[in-house]
Amino acid sequence: MKRYENMMEAIVEEGLDMMGDSLGCCMCEQCRSDIAAYALNHLPPRYVATRIGGTISKADSLRIQHLTDVRTALLQAAQMVNENPRHNT
Repeated sequence: MKRYENMMEAIVEEGLDMMGDSLGCCMCEQCRSDIAAYALNHLPPRYVATRIGGTISKADSLRIQHLTDVRTALLQAAQMVNENPRHNT
């Protein structure tokens, strides 16, 4: 049983949900996964092992600079995926 998680995954997913329509690219499951993976590879991980750690990490993620970093990574990821989609349509 895994006893830790990378909180950045949830933060990136929330960012995708909020920014999805404004990213200007396909948001099919494949493209969405590719965008998330690209963004996560360009952001520092935020691993936590307790619920309290998750709460603290979540609160820290609300800093303006952190939000800007996540949005920038998502925009860059969307551009990359849009230029190189891996789906057939």
